[in-house]
Amino acid sequence: MNDFKYWLFTLHILLIAFGLILPSELFGYIITIIIVGFTIFYSKNGLLLLFVIFPVRPFLVEINGGYILLADLILLTAVCIAVYQRSQPISYWIKEYKWAGLFLSILIVGLLSGLHTGISVPAGLFQIRALLITFLVIIFVKESHWQRTELDRIIGISIATALFVCVHGWVEKISSRHWLLPAEWRDWNLASANEMRIYGLLANPNVLATYLLIVFFSTFLLKNTNSRNKPLMIIRILLAGTSLLTYSRGTLLAFAAGAVVFIILRKAWKQVLPLFLYAVVSFSLIYYPMDRVSEMIDESGYFNTTEEERPPDQVQEEPASPIIKENNVLIERFKEMFSDQTIQASAEWGRIYVVLKGLEIFQDYPLTGSGFATYGDAASQSYSSPIYERYGIPNNLYTDNQYISLLVSTGIIGTLLFLTLCFLMIKRVWQLKNNFWRSISLSAIATLLVSGLFYNILEDKTFTLYFYFIIGYVLNKEKLEKYYEMD
Repeated sequence: MNDFKYWLFTLHILLIAFGLILPSELFGYIITIIIVGFTIFYSKNGLLLLFVIFPVRPFLVEINGGYILLADLILLTAVCIAVYQRSQPISYWIKEYKWAGLFLSILIVGLLSGLHTGISVPAGLFQIRALLITFLVIIFVKESHWQRTELDRIIGISIATALFVCVHGWVEKISSRHWLLPAEWRDWNLASANEMRIYGLLANPNVLATYLLIVFFSTFLLKNTNSRNKPLMIIRILLAGTSLLTYSRGTLLAFAAGAVVFIILRKAWKQVLPLFLYAVVSFSLIYYPMDRVSEMIDESGYFNTTEEERPPDQVQEEPASPIIKENNVLIERFKEMFSDQTIQASAEWGRIYVVLKGLEIFQDYPLTGSGFATYGDAASQSYSSPIYERYGIPNNLYTDNQYISLLVSTGIIGTLLFLTLCFLMIKRVWQLKNNFWRSISLSAIATLLVSGLFYNILEDKTFTLYFYFIIGYVLNKEKLEKYYEMD
């Protein structure tokens, strides 16, 4: 059975909440087994549950370690069921997914290069999982039939989850990270410029901003009616305003690029003014008041307490902020992006440093790269890199640049494979007869490509969940829905 069941979805949410109230790892594993078991019979329930789990997964795992495999097992189970139900010969899968061989080739190059450099097998598999797990969404979505109501349901689930995440972010902001956070998260030693940012249940301001803006733009896919108009406007203001509280410049630039691509392709010039108004209203009604309230509470000294000195191994070290201002705001962050002081600090320890150091490593491993888990990727955060000591790289480095990460880890071969995959994807999407979904897909690809300049975007499970869903949906040979229109 593949139909969505509300009662089962509610049961899954209650079970997950139970595992947070009683955070026993044993309970977490038992709940994982129960949910995965139901996914065998109700695979779409499992997939839709991922639109709740991934946006809060860091928090879930921090509270209850038994949830660490929950999302992965749900997705793997759902994909296996979809493949089994299709009952197609091997020739079908080779024909339909031969382009995916490019992606698998990148993973193989990264793994073999890493093993040659000296990483462990678990480290290499860790990075493969980071890149591959949500990629499987394409297969499930492409091999399943989707109706308009099901896409609306995904958006509705995303809105409810995002609003929950927003409320948590507001509490985090006004409490100066004292309330509703795990103790370990409260103890993070953040740089001054990062203390004012909200990290949310995703434990990362950039990932949080990406998620909120995805949901913001997805609300425009809902058919506009008189009963929905005002609630949707309020929801968009809340989502956009909260995303501003992350001070995530790269995310704003990436989604602005995606929005421009969509507007040009659809010739939706009338949408420019509403988007601008949402930005202004969100800044005025959410960002600015929340920022002022937080500042007033902070100045009152309400949360000023004498903290016990923590051992160095319990402190999450981060590089010093290039510019420290007493009243740093979003506008100032954009102004200072290209200042001499910012550029100098970035070259010493920042994005420029990451690129220059990456190019230095690339010169020693030009063809196939130094491999996964060797330079600033997800795996190198959990496993020690065999080349850091040689190049004088600190252990906590994260590239925050998908292109330099790919170039260093897979070299010229891996980079060419990735560029070829992007070209084929753009070509395939461009050939879609449905102009609306062609525009959505190309704008999503534009957002992905621009985000790669600022983040390791392919490791972002929330972004790739939505992105790969879109790609899987438009690759589906079933007739695409024609009735989605912007407000």
